[in-house]
Amino acid sequence: MEAVKLDTAKAAKTAPMAVRIVGKVLRTRRHEQFTYTTVITPAADQYSKPSIVEVRSKARFAERDEETDFLARLGGYEGRAYRVTDRETGEQKNLVPVNMYLDLVE
Repeated sequence: MEAVKLDTAKAAKTAPMAVRIVGKVLRTRRHEQFTYTTVITPAADQYSKPSIVEVRSKARFAERDEETDFLARLGGYEGRAYRVTDRETGEQKNLVPVNMYLDLVE
């Protein structure tokens, strides 16, 4: 496996943990003080499935079926640890899930 080289000129223009999302709005919902917008992105090719992401924002930024292009900040946190048993060895391990989220750069 070959190491990926970082394009320093491009990296200088992009904020850390920033992600550009391009896609079509499937739906929006409101919960407490935030709006959650579900966006479907174009598939990589005709044989793969498109990705679907949910973005949190302070206010609605796009309507249903509208095509959109925006920046979001990737964040995350560790969830509650739980025990799992390896089916092959029977060994018990402690698993810590990581929950990720996207916040609109406003």
